[in-house]
Amino acid sequence: MKDSHSGSDMDPLRTRISLVGKIRDQQNESAWTEFVVCYRKYLYNFILHMGFSHYDAEEIVQIALIKIWDAMPDFNYQPEKGRFRAWLCTIAGNTAKNFIRSKGGSSNLALSGISLDKIFPDSESEIAHLSTPPEVEAMAEEEWLRYLPELALKKIESKFDRRTMQAFTLCSKGVPVAEIARKLQLAPSSVYVYKQRVAERLTEEIAKLKKEFS
Repeated sequence: MKDSHSGSDMDPLRTRISLVGKIRDQQNESAWTEFVVCYRKYLYNFILHMGFSHYDAEEIVQIALIKIWDAMPDFNYQPEKGRFRAWLCTIAGNTAKNFIRSKGGSSNLALSGISLDKIFPDSESEIAHLSTPPEVEAMAEEEWLRYLPELALKKIESKFDRRTMQAFTLCSKGVPVAEIARKLQLAPSSVYVYKQRVAERLTEEIAKLKKEFS
């Protein structure tokens, strides 16, 4: 049975273009909030996996988000030129390189065996054009696949009560069922049921996100 709120009957491309179109209006605070909920942690993970510290990654992402927000009124999304999230990662990567330079360091930071200088541009031209190097496209997709379960879990957690989510989270961390049952004052069978309910909904949400953001 379809979730009436899942948007499963909507064209995925239209769904993506709709959000991009909305955030071009800088007065549309709800659209920008939706964008940040969806992409901020993704960009943070992308930067963190380059080898930056938590605090530097937070600062880099904040700067990148400001650049993205400033660029959106003039942004023209052309899917045939590349994925939107790869363009976002290009901006984040270029911001990371400039961040290193601003601290007086070398921007020749190795990323999957390739330096930031080699794969990210020296100009701001990437803001005006959705054009990303193949290496960035590949890294953006790899990061997206890692991030999808996290985003999906964030989207479904409000659909379950606190104890159900606690049981699922503890199971996911490998905590023994007997220990979870004692901690949450549940029967072991209930722990299994709660875990299964969340896992099934999570699988559905991941599939939905893969379709919507393909």
